Parts: sequence; structure tokens; C-alpha cells
Amino acid sequence: MDLRPVLPGVLAFALTAVLALSPAHAGETTPAQSNDDLSNPHRGFLLWGTTVGADGGLPDNYYGASIYQIYLPWREVETADERYDWDGFEQRHLAPILAEDPNATFVLRPLADYPDSVGNNIHHYYDSEQPERDYPKFLGQAPLNIPGRVYNSCGGDGPGVAPDYNTPAMREQLQQFVHAFARRYDGDPRITAVHVGLLGFWGEWHTSGCASYEPDATTRALVRDAYTSAFAQTPLHTRYARASDVGGAGFGFSEDFFPSYTAMCNTYSPVLKRCDDTGWWNLEWGYRNEVPAARENWRLNPIGGESPYADQKKLWTDRTADIVKLVRDYHFTWLGPAGQHENTGTAAFRAKLLSIKRALGYEFTVRRVAWSDQAVVGASLPVTLSIENTGVAPLYQVYQAELHWLDAAGTLRAKSVLDYPLTGLLPGAPHSQAMQANVPATLAPGRYTLKLALADSWPGRRGIAPQNVGRDSNGRLTLGAVDVVAAR
Repeated sequence: MDLRPVLPGVLAFALTAVLALSPAHAGETTPAQSNDDLSNPHRGFLLWGTTVGADGGLPDNYYGASIYQIYLPWREVETADERYDWDGFEQRHLAPILAEDPNATFVLRPLADYPDSVGNNIHHYYDSEQPERDYPKFLGQAPLNIPGRVYNSCGGDGPGVAPDYNTPAMREQLQQFVHAFARRYDGDPRITAVHVGLLGFWGEWHTSGCASYEPDATTRALVRDAYTSAFAQTPLHTRYARASDVGGAGFGFSEDFFPSYTAMCNTYSPVLKRCDDTGWWNLEWGYRNEVPAARENWRLNPIGGESPYADQKKLWTDRTADIVKLVRDYHFTWLGPAGQHENTGTAAFRAKLLSIKRALGYEFTVRRVAWSDQAVVGASLPVTLSIENTGVAPLYQVYQAELHWLDAAGTLRAKSVLDYPLTGLLPGAPHSQAMQANVPATLAPGRYTLKLALADSWPGRRGIAPQNVGRDSNGRLTLGAVDVVAAR
């Protein structure tokens, strides 16, 4: 997946090509931007999905969300050394969601220790032995003999069992798991992103309140490097902008104490609830003091976050303008699963939530499409397409622009894939590109309506609706007519 940003020189060349290739007789449309509430894939609000199968139903969904966070307990997946029950995991966790929401995508987070996993029903599919343990039993047995520490409370979180992350055997097992995880899910179109997880409480790479249980810098670096070598396509993000966690990797970040640990505290007045900017747990502090280059990682991998406390959630509706500014300044693609979107209310309450939702992630606004008004079967049709990403972050998954050819009865007769870089298109000025679209040889001569689709590269999956007036019920933008004639 090529996520390289479009460079200014390329834009200038493409614009010159537009002028040079514009046909003498052409169709053209410059559709207006809409203010519709669109629920496009891989962006917006994130919902809790881990225990849907165990709890017997989807969480409340008031704002058209379709991304679900799934904690992936290591214990549940690796049943013996290098024996993985991926099919069982999917049947228990993904299938119940997809049965009710076929458009669902997932943020997967593997973990070895979820404090109070019993109280949160994470243990539902475990056998009865030591239900607070979230890592595989074989790790503690011969020949590995990796110690586990039973705790009742670490800083108020617990009970649980923390493995010793820093033994040579554990480091080897962690890396082995990451590579197996990638073999299964790298490039899977159902996966919005992978949170690297696996270490520390909730996969957040810390054991706050029990410092002696911490995965050390060596362990963190080994796991980090395992992810960067194993995953080539699926977006990755981690919890903290900390040097040992990120290094030179392009990881995005999950700000799981949003908005309290996002910006420096003096950025907003009054100071945001629970704000703390005194160390690496704060995203902005990490950018300034630990990994300055990672400030630009949003160009390659997503930024997300959630608000676990009631006073943080309330900020979404009490100080909506500040929340939207944070989303824009730090290029957030999603918020959740904990957040004010778990609630609904008055029309004014909903309007505030929808303004936050629209600010998240990519947003594609078509600015101009031009095409020759006559096409020859089996030949090429000159097309110029200009799209602006009017959102705050790129699309990180692989989608493609397509021309759909509809006959006079409105029946789709053919599709042509356009060589246009949707993936990685950065916010900013419109990107105009002239290209040659294939005129399918299966078309009979006649007049056709052209429609623009922003389609998932995997067949059968939901496409992206552009933020324009003039979309049809399938989210395609109606362009205009073209006459197809037989080849001579």
C-alpha cells in the first residue's frame, strides 16, 4: 500500500496535463459540497465490540458508527506454542458483530493482561482455571517457565496476573506472536487498524501502580520492531509517543485519556479536566521531548483516542469547539469506544456530537470531473478528476476511484478503474489528475450515464460517499452522459 503523500511537483504536472488533455467536446461537472452527516468506513466514532458475543448484542449506536474495538486476549488465541485458533477467535468476536452490522470494521488490540478481566467479561471464553490470567498457560510451564505475578490492585486496577515481560523466553514468545498475528491479519480489509498492544495493562505498554511489572525498554523495542517488520499493509498505532515505543517507526497513537493527555495544559483556558503535561504520557509532551519526528506520523498511520471518565466525556458537549480543534490539530481519525457518543440527548446535544464526528478522519469532496462526451468501445476515455480531502487525516486503507457506466434503464453495465491516489491523499488543496479510462469492450453502442464511485479495492465491501450534492442511493456521484460508439 503506497501511502506516500502527493508532492507539489506532481500536482503541478497533473494540472498541466489537465490543460493539455482537455478534450474539445467534453462533459464537465463541478458538484457542490454537501453538509450531510456521512457514515463512511474507517473513520468517525469507535464502539466497544470485545464482548458483543458474550453479552448478546451490539452496543448503542446513536451516530452511525461502524468501527468496533476488539481486545484480543492472547490466552484465547494461542492454545499451545505456535498453535493458533484464529478461526475460533473470529467466530466468537467478529462474527456476532458482522451478523448485525455487515459494514463493521475492527481495531484489534492483542493483550496479555486486562486488569479485572472477569469483571469486564473478557474471560467469558476461557476455561475455569485462573480466569484473571489473559496470557496462555503454556508460557508459565516447562520449558519456558515464564513467571506470573498475581495482583489484587495496581493503582486501583485489578485483580489480574502480570507475566514477566522481560525474560529472554518471553521476549521470544512476544515476537513470535506478532509475526503470527501479521500472517493472519496484515492487509485484511476488515481491519481499520491494529493497536500494537500486547504489553502491560490493557496493551498500553505500562503497569501503572506496579512499576516492577513494567515491560522494559529492551522488550518494548523488540516488540515494536517485530510489528514494523511483520506488518506491511494494515495501519498500526501504539499508546504513547515515547522513544522506546516508537523509535523510527511510523506508528500512529491512541490517546486513551482524551482530551486530558493530548495537548499542553496551557493551550486551553480554563484547563481541561484531568490535564497533565508533565511526562511522556501526554501526547504533545512526547512530540516535544521524546520523538519530535513522530508529530508527522499521522500522515502514514491513524491517531485515535477515547475518554474513559464522565468529566472527560462531558467536555465533548460542554466545550465542543475545543474538542473539534484538538481533533483537527492532532489529526484524529476516530474517538472511542469510551466517549460522549455513548449517549444521546436533545437536538443541540446531537448537533455537537455530529460536529465532532464530521471533524474526524478523511473527507473527500469532489471539486471537478471532466470527460470526453464521446467514447469508442475498447479504446480510452480522457478523464480529469479533482478531489480535495477536506478532512483532517488521510484514508489509510486501499480504495479506488471508478467510473460506472449505466444504460438508459439505470442498469450498471460496466466499471472502469481510474488511476487516482485516494489512499494517502492528504488534507489541503484539491489534487487534479488527468488520466485515460478504459472504455469496456463489453459495452454496446449507445448513450450511458457516468457515475463516480469511491470503491473498496476488495469486491463487495462498502464504498466511500463523497461529501457532495448529487449522490445516488449507493453513494455514487452522478456525473453526466457519454455517447459510446463502435470501433471502426
